[in-house]
Amino acid sequence: MTENIAQSFGADEWRLPMGAVDLSSPLIMGILNVTPDSFSDGGLHNDLDSAILWAHQMRDAGAHIIDVGGESTRPGFDEQGLTLEEERRRVVPVVRALVREGFDVSVDTSRPEIMTECAELGVQILNDIRSFSLPGALEAAAATECGLVIMHKGVAGQYDNVVEDTRAWLRTRHNELVAAGIDAARICWDPGFGFGKTVTENFDLLGNISLLVDEGQPVLVGLSRKSSLGAVVGEPDPARRIVASVSAAQVAVMQGAQIVRVHDVQETAQMLAIWEATTGEYFFDDAE
Repeated sequence: MTENIAQSFGADEWRLPMGAVDLSSPLIMGILNVTPDSFSDGGLHNDLDSAILWAHQMRDAGAHIIDVGGESTRPGFDEQGLTLEEERRRVVPVVRALVREGFDVSVDTSRPEIMTECAELGVQILNDIRSFSLPGALEAAAATECGLVIMHKGVAGQYDNVVEDTRAWLRTRHNELVAAGIDAARICWDPGFGFGKTVTENFDLLGNISLLVDEGQPVLVGLSRKSSLGAVVGEPDPARRIVASVSAAQVAVMQGAQIVRVHDVQETAQMLAIWEATTGEYFFDDAE
């Protein structure tokens, strides 16, 4: 059997409130956007019943974590456009219901108030595209036991070397969180595909994910249905980028990325099953 690349380097576990989570096999984080305007699935799951139903469908399809987000971060999104009360209205009831039903929940937010409320409800992960930079966010995150996702967001076309610049930025921000009293074992790195990068820069990053993995922190990749994939395969409709999304996730996983954040859970789970069967990590009935 081929060597399981994901086990040969990088973090072995991620410390969450539930305990140390084994990262020897990749985890699927299913995207649950409770927004009217997300780029791919806006409006599909923005009432409580449909959100809970979709979470169940994703878990049944193979999602380990459900990532609930109330703010659209589509290209050109208005960073000042969502009020605290509106985000709370969208996110908190869904988080409360999913935790009660036994889901492992991540919340995609930058606001310290939402972080604190969701941590008290029992979420496992705080996933912040602004890397806990809003006033009070770092303190709110430090006061929890949640896993924390920091994400790089730069300026497209202005890197000396997008891979090295991203790695250096994540290392610096990581050290700032540790200096604030946060256990390094709680911190996960996200290179921020689609955030302040050109198509070429995104694919430079994708081809060098192993350099981030080598830093020893859990690495999350969010490539699902991104416009850079559409640019390469010539598909303007995000919902028709499933094959491209799964292919990109596989490229990342084969370099050691431990968490893939995706819309298309079933297809990603099938890819991982085939990959793990090839690497000898999946136990199946050899009778056929």
